[in-house]
Amino acid sequence: MSLRNILIVLGFIFVIFLGLFIAYRLFFAPERLNLIGRTIETTLGFDNGVVEFYSCGKLIKRFLKVEKLTTARGTYDKKVRPYRFGYGYIDFNLDGILNKDEKKLGKVYFEVPSYRDYIYYDAKIIPEEK
Repeated sequence: MSLRNILIVLGFIFVIFLGLFIAYRLFFAPERLNLIGRTIETTLGFDNGVVEFYSCGKLIKRFLKVEKLTTARGTYDKKVRPYRFGYGYIDFNLDGILNKDEKKLGKVYFEVPSYRDYIYYDAKIIPEEK
C-alpha cells in the first residue's frame, strides 16, 4: 500500500470515530439520557416529588406531587438565576397526605431561594385522602 492509501484509510477511520463520538454525545451521554428520562416522566405524569423546607432543623413547609424543580434562567441573557421553581400541592398540616381541601386548591407555584434549606425527593406513592 502506498502512503496515500494509508492516509486515506486513517482519515476514513478518524471520520468514523468522530461521527460515533458525536452520536454518543448527542444520544447516549448521561446528560441526554437524564433529559430524555425527565421528559418521559413529566409527559406520562410521574409527579410524586416532595419538596420540604426546613428552618433551624424544623420542617416548616411541604409541597406534594411536584413534577420537577427547574433552575430559573434569564429571559434575554439566559443566565442562571440563584433560585429554582416548581409547582405542587401545599401540605398545610404537614402530615404527608394529600387531603381533599389541599387538592381542591390545586397546584401552586413556589420558588426555592437558596440551595441549602430544602430537600427534594421522589416519593413513589403519595397517599391521598379519600
